[in-house]
Formats: sequence, C-alpha cells, structure tokens
Amino acid sequence: VALLSPLHALAPQHTSRRALLRSVAVGAPVLINPQLALASPKADAETVLQALEPLSGYVDEARWDAVRTVLKTSPVAELWNLGQGKNWIRKAALDAGDPELIELSEDLSSALQLTDQYVYDNNFIYFQPGNGKLKTKEPKDQIKIAQTKLKTIIFSL
Repeated sequence: VALLSPLHALAPQHTSRRALLRSVAVGAPVLINPQLALASPKADAETVLQALEPLSGYVDEARWDAVRTVLKTSPVAELWNLGQGKNWIRKAALDAGDPELIELSEDLSSALQLTDQYVYDNNFIYFQPGNGKLKTKEPKDQIKIAQTKLKTIIFSL
C-alpha cells in the first residue's frame, strides 16, 4: 500500500484500476531489480564505502548479524554475493576495458566474501570443533582491504 501511495497521489482521481496497475508495472523493474535504480558507478561506490564504515565497530562489538546484513544488502551484495553478472563495478570496468579496474573489482569481491566468511564462522564458533577463539583481526583486515580497494576504484571511475 505504501508503494502505491506516491503513484496514486500523482494519478488523477478518475484513474481506473487498469491504468493504475500499468503505472505500477512501469516502476516495478526498479523495485524488482534495484540495480536499475543505481545512480552511477562512482556515486554507488561511494555509497558502498559509507555502508562499510561501521563494520569494524560491529566486529569489535561481536555484532555478526549486523555485519552480514550490510554485506548482504544492495548495493554491497551485488559486488560479491550475487555473481559476476550483477557486479556493477566489474561491468563498468569491462565496459571501459580497464584491466586494472577489473582486478580491483575482483579483489574487492574477495575481501567482502572473506569478511562474510569470518563473521559467519564467528557466529557459530561455539558450535564448531576447534579452539573456540573468535576472529576479529581477520574480518577487520578484510574490511580495510575492501575500503582501500573501493577508494582506488572511486578515484579511477
């Protein structure tokens, strides 16, 4: 209902249900595929960089789910979790024919994946065999690597 309200407010009051559904269908691809709503690779990379800022603090506080939520939410998720076809930085690098930018996008994907793996492991460490020690240095190192790669990508875009 909340998604229809802005469209309904713009539509004339005599709009039929069919016309209203057509107007919603036109906007639906953006809702279904958030990638269509991306502003620009540079602006979106800056958004991702901002999203990564609190993650080291979350690791210090053992807020594993909070870290994973950021990593699994758009636009961060597209960079590592949804396949290379959804990675908009890699796509921009391929479109530009820039091998350095392609490598940076792959390094970024790896750092984000490793961050997720470390915090996932920490979430279940008490149920796993082994020494039972939480890893906080490793995910924080990977977050720093991701941030460094992103800054370089932003500069290159």
